[in-house]
Amino acid sequence: MKPNHVVFAAAMASAFFLAPDESQAAEWKKGMSSPEIKQLQQRLKEKGFFTYPQATGYFGAITEEAVKAFQRAMNLPATGIVDDATYAKLKSAPASNDTLAIGSRGAAVRDLQRRLKQLGYFRYPQITGYYGAVTADAVKQFQRANGLPATGRADRGTLERLKQKATSQPVESSDVLTIGDRGDDVRKLQQQLKQLGYFTYSDITGYYGVLTADAIRRFQRDNGLPVTGAVDNQTVARLASAVKAKTTSPAPIERERQAVRLSIGALGDDVKRIQTKLKELGYFWTDITGYYGTATADAVRRFQQAAQLPATGVVDGETYERLIGQAPAAKLDVIELVADAAELLGVPYVWGGETPEEGFDCSGFIFYLFQQQGIAVPRTVALMWNAGASVSAPEVGDIVFFATTTNSPSHAGIYIGNGQFIHSGASTGVTTSRLDQPYWKQRYLGAKRFF
Repeated sequence: MKPNHVVFAAAMASAFFLAPDESQAAEWKKGMSSPEIKQLQQRLKEKGFFTYPQATGYFGAITEEAVKAFQRAMNLPATGIVDDATYAKLKSAPASNDTLAIGSRGAAVRDLQRRLKQLGYFRYPQITGYYGAVTADAVKQFQRANGLPATGRADRGTLERLKQKATSQPVESSDVLTIGDRGDDVRKLQQQLKQLGYFTYSDITGYYGVLTADAIRRFQRDNGLPVTGAVDNQTVARLASAVKAKTTSPAPIERERQAVRLSIGALGDDVKRIQTKLKELGYFWTDITGYYGTATADAVRRFQQAAQLPATGVVDGETYERLIGQAPAAKLDVIELVADAAELLGVPYVWGGETPEEGFDCSGFIFYLFQQQGIAVPRTVALMWNAGASVSAPEVGDIVFFATTTNSPSHAGIYIGNGQFIHSGASTGVTTSRLDQPYWKQRYLGAKRFF
């Protein structure tokens, strides 16, 4: 017997352990050997993570890296050890194949999008891991440019050509950090965001997840940067500048800022001016009355939170200066809005969800998409209905409303043209439907516009 076979046999003998039941993994890890490990490798191979030609039954370095890659794709701690949580995800995750197409998800899609982005074909701000219409269009562009059939499906030939092209071209640091990254750079980023009041999670984790991405989006929005949730060089520079400004001793106060003070019960032209500015910025959604009531106070709090001011709901001197000097809200780009929405087709419905990673409810889906455009809309269907401007017939980008449970608005979607709207349905997730379908036609209430 050859020496390496002796070592392998010894490892198998020393790594004997009891097989777990169907619902548990009993912490499979490097060095173990058994038929169950072989089944594990086959599962990993089905899902596109175990690339060794055949399942061996021995948990070595290749299996450990495959497990880590799977854990990262599932937003689990990348330990390389198969615990119960990893095993449960592994059983429920869909199988992969050699061809990626619309509807595919996971690490292979993220890798495809990164390579396409590196070569300038994938222009969506985030690496989503979901193969939607935007990804398919990027694949078609790459295929046409490289003499391949422009199918929009990433088959083995397309993936190989893409890998060759991406390897030969230096990586540009357009996305320095994004969801899924880990390490000291992420810790430094979280510390900066925490110092500036954007990262509110109690611990510095070193993992770039949804909370970190949301904190970056808020920082980017407040600083006039593209709201991507990913950290590019421009965001890095603006963060460093903001931290430096915060740690520098402020100049002496030249005048008393508290001279201006508006709160609930106030009346007059100053209140009208505040309401007008809040409405222009997308924080105030009712009529300009000149009376400072609870709706005005809530709008002021939203502005103060976005501007990193104490959220008192009272307009003091600093709030007044920051508010009046604020640039107008961004204009809605309906083409980008619809493209962003199409990229999210198939994302599951989750009550209270408002990110692609966790899923969406119907208003969370709309809230997220408008947020990417820098447009503030209310978070609930009822508030959206009360806030938007009514239109007689919907145009692309308008929000359409339905009474599905009561006589009042309880569901909403975004009109995308040709009698269709895109929405997050409780039984379908993000999907498209027609307004003239009997179910929706009977329940249609009207459309509102926020741009």
